[in-house]
Amino acid sequence: MRAVLKHIRVRQSRFQAHPLFDELRPDRPLGEMLAFAPRLSFWVMCFQDVLRLNAQRVKDPELARLMRRHRAEERGHDHWFFEDLALLTGRSLTLDEPWDLAHECTRDASYALLAEVLRPMDDRLRVVLVLALESTSHTFFSRVSSVTQALGAGKRLKYFSGHHMEAEEQHEVFEAQMEAMLNGIELSPALRAEALGLVDRVYAAFHSMFDGLCAGPGAHLAAVSGRAMLSTHA
Repeated sequence: MRAVLKHIRVRQSRFQAHPLFDELRPDRPLGEMLAFAPRLSFWVMCFQDVLRLNAQRVKDPELARLMRRHRAEERGHDHWFFEDLALLTGRSLTLDEPWDLAHECTRDASYALLAEVLRPMDDRLRVVLVLALESTSHTFFSRVSSVTQALGAGKRLKYFSGHHMEAEEQHEVFEAQMEAMLNGIELSPALRAEALGLVDRVYAAFHSMFDGLCAGPGAHLAAVSGRAMLSTHA
């Protein structure tokens, strides 16, 4: 299993080089920098079901307890997202927007990740799935929270700020517990190969999603909205 955990770290390191992270800079207006935010909405909503369905399918009592705990710690983060979105755009997201063409890459990646949960899987691989998802989250939130803090918006935002990053850091104790448990598990060559493939597919989905965020129109958020928010609430 150590080889699988190492592979997650390798894929996380590669993910940090995605072009979207180059756009998260404090020299850009907040609204312009987070112009992609509405197009994350489908995944933010889907993520809660991914965790729920994954936890429901774990049969081992100890692993099931860990998955339920992780799901409980993630509850409510979607509300932070929509609160931030309303603050940034000045309005609530409409129900049909996540099905716009501009959101297509996010939907496709979300369906791919949901498909992983729904297929038959060894309980240990379900833990690997959660660790891979968390590794992508750490990469994104550590970067975006440092930039919103530098722009002076850290106290007004929740999902895109240090508020969320603090919650992510609290997961680290839980993740260390999961990793310690997994480190003591020997996988068969076939199961190890399956775990490595799972990690690769998770990261392929996120690369595809972030490619779409970079390429999308970003018309939902104008740069002026970010400047207005900073000046109004300063």
